Amino acid sequence: MEFEEIEGCKPFTMNGSWVSPLNYCSEVRERMNLPNRVLVHDVTLRDGEQMAGVVFTEDEKVFIAQELDKIGIPMIEIGTPAVSEEDQRAFKRLSKMNLKAKKIALARIIEEDVKLAAECGADGLFYETSINPYFVKYVLGLDSREFINRIIRGAKLAKELGLFVEFCGWDTFRINNLEWIKTVYTELLRNAEVDQIGISDTLGQAHPFTVNFLVRKMKEWFPDVPLAIHVHNDYGLATATALMAVASGAEAVETSFNCLGERTGNAATEEVVMGIEMILGIKTGIDCSELYRISKLIQEISKVQVSPNKPIVGEKIFHSESGIVIDANEKMYRATGLKYSMFPYNPENIGRQLRYVAGKKSGRAFIKYYLEQKGLSATDSQIEEILIRVKRCGIVLKNFIQDEELDRIIRFVLE
Repeated sequence: MEFEEIEGCKPFTMNGSWVSPLNYCSEVRERMNLPNRVLVHDVTLRDGEQMAGVVFTEDEKVFIAQELDKIGIPMIEIGTPAVSEEDQRAFKRLSKMNLKAKKIALARIIEEDVKLAAECGADGLFYETSINPYFVKYVLGLDSREFINRIIRGAKLAKELGLFVEFCGWDTFRINNLEWIKTVYTELLRNAEVDQIGISDTLGQAHPFTVNFLVRKMKEWFPDVPLAIHVHNDYGLATATALMAVASGAEAVETSFNCLGERTGNAATEEVVMGIEMILGIKTGIDCSELYRISKLIQEISKVQVSPNKPIVGEKIFHSESGIVIDANEKMYRATGLKYSMFPYNPENIGRQLRYVAGKKSGRAFIKYYLEQKGLSATDSQIEEILIRVKRCGIVLKNFIQDEELDRIIRFVLE
């Protein structure tokens, strides 16, 4: 039987990308508890700045916040007014601008933090504390009753001041008493109105199945309150954790561009947004074609460069040198009309371009393709000679060859 006659063999595509149909098959989707929409809460300017050595000035925070707003980020965490006068000034300046995004301030469970955030013009609070009992006892020096009462007092005050409030109890995943977690949130929600609750894998230790377990527990206990997930990347699981949380019912994710943040950083905004859109199939309302541009801006301002093979925004992820890949991609394009069959997503959708490059791993198909693009022709023996010289050059350079050098090789052989 010919492949095209086999039912279901047609490529499964989204936005010009050939994606995994298994992400959308009924047996997989039935195991998910997907929300109707997902709120992306970007924390680059606050948690991202907690990365050792990263500092955003007042002007930089205002500039970046405006850029994030332009691409449709709905919640932008600007900073912590209680610990920085520059953050206070940034909030005040941004409050006079007509941003669509909510301007979020971090506030500890201290009433002065809450008041100051409101005075500076914040729209809402990331109202947070560790709920780990050891932290409560030995760091805060509180008993359980006073701890919960303090959370409630601050939340009530924030709502009286007209603020959006997410209460996030961090270090949630190192607590081995589920009843304590349930008690903290139950008492808060019984005594104060908050807009959203959050849980945090603060040290990035939770397996995705563990995240599924706790998110489902939280939705079982508090079905009517939106749930957010805040994760760090200490085991390289942050994007998987965030996507698992959404697939398990979480309605909001907290992320930072380029994975900036404490230690190994937060879940990367660019990765999570693309994952939500392309793997889970939920629209975020964010302009994905601007993700690369914003990443580059933040790399420049933060002075933290990402790896060249970083997902979504790495400089070389759409540089293809392998002769096998280039040959397959071009053949698949001619057969299916899909330009990027050998790539996970359409680079044009994230403001990128595919670039075939010459080097040690090049093959004849690339040489033929390059000559055709240049309007040149060559005999089989000339193509072989060009390829030999390209491979030698790539080995010496230990890199791919710039087009100018490739053109020089071609001229030498053809002349």
